[in-house]
Amino acid sequence: MEILKNFDWKTRFRAAGVHLGLSALVALLAGAVVFGLWYPYPYRVISGGQSLFWLVVTVDLVLGPLLTWIVFDRRKPRAELVRDVSVIALLQLSALVYGLLSVYQARPVYLVHEVDRFVVVSAADVDPVDLPQATPEFQQLPRAGVRLIGVRESRNGQERLETLTLALAGKDMSLRPGYWQALSEDNKAAIRQRAKPLSDLRSRSATNANTVDQWLSKQSHTMDQLVFLPMVGRDQYWSAVMDASTLEIIGYLPIDGF
Repeated sequence: MEILKNFDWKTRFRAAGVHLGLSALVALLAGAVVFGLWYPYPYRVISGGQSLFWLVVTVDLVLGPLLTWIVFDRRKPRAELVRDVSVIALLQLSALVYGLLSVYQARPVYLVHEVDRFVVVSAADVDPVDLPQATPEFQQLPRAGVRLIGVRESRNGQERLETLTLALAGKDMSLRPGYWQALSEDNKAAIRQRAKPLSDLRSRSATNANTVDQWLSKQSHTMDQLVFLPMVGRDQYWSAVMDASTLEIIGYLPIDGF
């Protein structure tokens, strides 16, 4: 009881509160980078960036202030107190940097048109050994933003056989840098052929109809001007909505397009 009586609760909570406020400010700045540059909507959801970032930030927001609350004691010599708080800040910063590096390495880099779908490819999906096989413009992954590209057709029988073999092993063309290309007229022709009217997606269920109607109410396009293709993420399936005439992607819907 004597220990609790001499325990400076107020000062410790005040120090932890200041630390929490500073940590929250740093988290806001980190969030601006993560969601502004690496995971723009809807990739923060479809690529798992949102949940991964909040896991990192939550651990960081709890770790620093909690340790400060434990070690902060006005009775300590000033040099010792400064040392303790500095060590905590260093540990917290190291944990945040490590977490953000993991988020960066998992960032989406390309939205790839592949046959009848768009596939979200993240930096972690790409084997660095394969990058030299790409054309020069694709040998470095984008550091920010997501670029819309396509894949080329296999050039001969040997490539077709290799493509089939790797696809059966889970490595589709969208994950092979040697097949990447700027969205070509052939890609656009395939998109035009495979895309379905947005009304088709809407008609599949009442939930779909509600989601489509809410989204459409905020757009300048009408239903008959829009088409869609499935959009495949890490563990989610969405739909990419396009202008039927220009094939420009207008928006994204959290509906399985298959």
